[in-house]
This record gives sequence, structure tokens and C-alpha cells, in this order.
Amino acid sequence: MPADALVLSLHDVAPHTQHIINDQLETLRRLGVLHCSLLVIPNYHDEDSLLNAPQFREWIREKQSEGHEIVLHGYSHWRPHCSKDPLLKRLINTYYTAGEGEFYDLPYQEAQEALRRGKRVFEQIGLDLKKIIGFIAPAWLLGKEAQDALRDEGFAYTTLLRGLLSLGGEAPHFFPAQSMVYSVRSSWRRCLSLQWNEFLLRDASLRKWPLLRISFHPIDWSYPSIKAHLLKSVARSLKKRTPNTYASWLSQKEILS
Repeated sequence: MPADALVLSLHDVAPHTQHIINDQLETLRRLGVLHCSLLVIPNYHDEDSLLNAPQFREWIREKQSEGHEIVLHGYSHWRPHCSKDPLLKRLINTYYTAGEGEFYDLPYQEAQEALRRGKRVFEQIGLDLKKIIGFIAPAWLLGKEAQDALRDEGFAYTTLLRGLLSLGGEAPHFFPAQSMVYSVRSSWRRCLSLQWNEFLLRDASLRKWPLLRISFHPIDWSYPSIKAHLLKSVARSLKKRTPNTYASWLSQKEILS
């Protein structure tokens, strides 16, 4: 297993983002990255179901057969606003996640049902469920009860903003690995994101992080400065790091542990 690994995760994969994700994959392929982790949403905002998108279904099956990893990324990626929520929850849901922290505070049974619905959709569209071992919550917000449901449903890992959580064995094991991710909802957020991610990239090199994670979102492609920094970060990282998917990195890590 390479000591210095790179995982590129493409978030919010759904029928309405297919053209952007496809362009991201093609751009990364030209840089030498053949396999990515694709975070797929079964029914985006309850309005964009994979079951109603035959072209997408064929495309995502093709991506899996090419060796890209399919990761369950919530079910709807949506958490409706509730006026009865405590202030902290309202702030997180409104300002931090823009209403998309679906698994942030789900009770066990609701989380379990959402996970099962997601797996059923994946099975119905012809994906190989044996190869789908990861779940990543929208905005990386995963409550304790939802995490318990995740493990009980047989998922091998999840990721948080600051690392990867292996769910196998008697107890979860946390591998520290901060993700590079960009916030683009305003000009000041984009400016800070560029500075912060440049720091993370250099820090990963200085500290010799064993795993570097770079997260792509469809909206990133709309901002030339963000897109340029993403691609430069990938190119710089590839000089010293080997591309992996989360599943392949974790399997090798656990074999050697």
C-alpha cells in the first residue's frame, strides 16, 4: 500500500448533475486519475429520483463497471427547516448546510429506513450492492443514532470532515484525514476557501499525511478560481501520491494493520 494516498470524492451525483460529474471525471482522467469515489444521492430533494432517470442509470452502472466506487450519499440530501428546532440546530441547518444536513439528527429508526430505501434504489437500478460498502452523510453531519444504524446496516465505513471512520471490527476505528472542500455561496467564502485549502495542501505535504482527500462538488465547476485551484491541487498531489478510492484505501489499510 502506498504511504501517500489521494482520494478524490465527487459529491452530489444525481441525474441533474450528471453532465457536470461526467466533465469532472473526464478532466481528472486526463490528469491521470482513473478511479474516484462517486457520492450518489438516490432521490435528490425528493424531486430527482434515480428510478425516473434511465439515461443516468445506464451511465452510473457504466461508471461502476469502470472501477469508480459508488458511495451512498444520504437518501434525499435534504433536511426540512423546523421552527421548533433549538437555535443551534436552526443555525447549522440554515447557515452551515443550507438545509441539507439530512442525517445530522435523525433518530435510529428513521436513519435505518433511509439507508434501506437508498440501498433498494441502488439495487433497482442495477448497481452491484456487494461493491457498495460506504456511506457519507450530506455535509459530513452524522448523529450518533444514525451512525449506529449505519453500522447495523452493514456499511464498512463513513467519512467525516476530518477523517475516515471504519465501522468493521468490534469498535469503529478513526483514521485522521482532513478533507479539502470549498465553500462557494459568497465571494468571501470563496476567498477564504482558497486560502484554507492551500494551507491544507501544504500542511498535508509537510506533515506527510498518509491520506489526502479532495472533495469536488458540482457547484465548484461554476467558479473559475475554485475549479483552477482544485485541478492544480490534484496535479500537485499526483506528483507524490497514488490515487485510490475510499474502499480500496481502506481494504489495503486493514489488510496491513
